[in-house]
Amino acid sequence: MAAAQQQIPTDPEWEGQRGVRRTWQSIAPIWLVALVGAILTGVVAPPELALGGVSLTLAVSTICALAVQLATGRKEGFVSRVTASLVGSAVILALATVVFAFAASANGIQLLHR
Repeated sequence: MAAAQQQIPTDPEWEGQRGVRRTWQSIAPIWLVALVGAILTGVVAPPELALGGVSLTLAVSTICALAVQLATGRKEGFVSRVTASLVGSAVILALATVVFAFAASANGIQLLHR
Protein backbone atom coordinates (compact mmCIF):
# COMPACT_ATOMS: atom_id res chain seq x y z
CA MET A 1 0.00 0.00 0.00
CA ALA A 2 2.85 2.40 0.76
CA ALA A 3 4.32 1.73 -2.69
CA ALA A 4 1.02 2.67 -4.36
CA GLN A 5 0.89 5.94 -2.48
CA GLN A 6 4.40 6.87 -3.60
CA GLN A 7 3.47 6.44 -7.27
CA ILE A 8 1.12 9.43 -7.12
CA PRO A 9 2.98 12.44 -8.51
CA THR A 10 3.55 15.17 -5.94
CA ASP A 11 4.89 17.68 -8.43
CA PRO A 12 2.67 20.83 -8.46
CA GLU A 13 3.00 20.93 -12.25
CA TRP A 14 0.98 17.68 -12.45
CA GLU A 15 -2.68 18.58 -12.62
CA GLY A 16 -4.53 15.37 -13.35
CA GLN A 17 -8.31 15.21 -13.06
CA ARG A 18 -8.37 16.80 -9.61
CA GLY A 19 -6.40 19.82 -10.79
CA VAL A 20 -8.74 20.46 -13.71
CA ARG A 21 -11.72 20.22 -11.37
CA ARG A 22 -10.07 22.67 -8.96
CA THR A 23 -9.39 25.05 -11.82
CA TRP A 24 -13.05 25.12 -12.84
CA GLN A 25 -14.09 25.43 -9.21
CA SER A 26 -12.21 28.72 -9.07
CA ILE A 27 -13.51 30.05 -12.42
CA ALA A 28 -17.22 29.14 -12.40
CA PRO A 29 -18.10 31.14 -9.25
CA ILE A 30 -16.86 34.31 -10.94
CA TRP A 31 -19.15 33.64 -13.87
CA LEU A 32 -21.95 33.12 -11.39
CA VAL A 33 -21.17 36.52 -9.80
CA ALA A 34 -21.45 38.12 -13.25
CA LEU A 35 -24.71 36.34 -13.98
CA VAL A 36 -26.26 37.28 -10.64
CA GLY A 37 -25.06 40.87 -11.07
CA ALA A 38 -26.60 41.06 -14.54
CA ILE A 39 -29.90 39.68 -13.28
CA LEU A 40 -29.93 42.09 -10.33
CA THR A 41 -29.14 44.98 -12.65
CA GLY A 42 -32.05 44.03 -14.88
CA VAL A 43 -34.43 43.70 -11.95
CA VAL A 44 -33.36 46.60 -9.72
CA ALA A 45 -31.83 49.30 -11.92
CA PRO A 46 -33.93 51.57 -14.09
CA PRO A 47 -33.16 51.18 -17.81
CA GLU A 48 -31.25 54.48 -17.90
CA LEU A 49 -28.77 53.15 -15.31
CA ALA A 50 -28.36 49.64 -16.70
CA LEU A 51 -24.94 50.36 -18.21
CA GLY A 52 -23.69 51.63 -14.86
CA GLY A 53 -24.89 48.43 -13.23
CA VAL A 54 -23.09 46.34 -15.82
CA SER A 55 -19.88 48.33 -15.24
CA LEU A 56 -20.17 47.88 -11.50
CA THR A 57 -20.77 44.15 -11.94
CA LEU A 58 -17.64 43.84 -14.11
CA ALA A 59 -15.61 45.67 -11.46
CA VAL A 60 -16.91 43.35 -8.72
CA SER A 61 -16.21 40.31 -10.93
CA THR A 62 -12.64 41.48 -11.48
CA ILE A 63 -11.98 41.95 -7.77
CA CYS A 64 -13.58 38.59 -6.98
CA ALA A 65 -11.55 36.84 -9.69
CA LEU A 66 -8.28 38.18 -8.34
CA ALA A 67 -9.24 37.37 -4.75
CA VAL A 68 -10.34 33.82 -5.53
CA GLN A 69 -7.26 33.05 -7.62
CA LEU A 70 -4.94 34.45 -4.97
CA ALA A 71 -6.78 32.43 -2.32
CA THR A 72 -6.07 29.20 -4.19
CA GLY A 73 -2.39 29.62 -3.43
CA ARG A 74 -1.36 28.16 -6.79
CA LYS A 75 0.92 30.25 -8.93
CA GLU A 76 0.90 27.84 -11.88
CA GLY A 77 -1.71 29.01 -14.38
CA PHE A 78 -2.67 32.11 -12.39
CA VAL A 79 -2.90 34.35 -15.45
CA SER A 80 -4.85 31.74 -17.40
CA ARG A 81 -7.38 31.26 -14.60
CA VAL A 82 -7.87 35.01 -14.10
CA THR A 83 -8.21 35.49 -17.86
CA ALA A 84 -10.78 32.70 -18.14
CA SER A 85 -12.73 34.16 -15.23
CA LEU A 86 -12.79 37.67 -16.67
CA VAL A 87 -13.45 36.70 -20.28
CA GLY A 88 -16.41 34.59 -19.19
CA SER A 89 -17.71 37.46 -17.07
CA ALA A 90 -17.28 39.90 -19.95
CA VAL A 91 -19.20 37.62 -22.33
CA ILE A 92 -22.06 37.23 -19.84
CA LEU A 93 -22.22 40.97 -19.26
CA ALA A 94 -21.99 41.75 -22.98
CA LEU A 95 -25.01 39.54 -23.60
CA ALA A 96 -26.83 41.24 -20.73
CA THR A 97 -25.99 44.63 -22.22
CA VAL A 98 -27.51 43.61 -25.56
CA VAL A 99 -30.67 42.47 -23.77
CA PHE A 100 -30.82 45.75 -21.81
CA ALA A 101 -30.31 47.79 -24.99
CA PHE A 102 -33.13 45.99 -26.81
CA ALA A 103 -35.43 46.34 -23.81
CA ALA A 104 -34.63 50.04 -23.48
CA SER A 105 -35.12 50.75 -27.19
CA ALA A 106 -38.43 48.88 -27.14
CA ASN A 107 -39.56 51.28 -24.41
CA GLY A 108 -38.23 54.33 -26.27
CA ILE A 109 -35.36 54.94 -23.82
CA GLN A 110 -31.99 56.04 -25.16
CA LEU A 111 -29.12 54.48 -23.20
CA LEU A 112 -26.31 56.57 -24.65
CA HIS A 113 -26.96 60.30 -24.75
CA ARG A 114 -25.12 62.35 -27.33
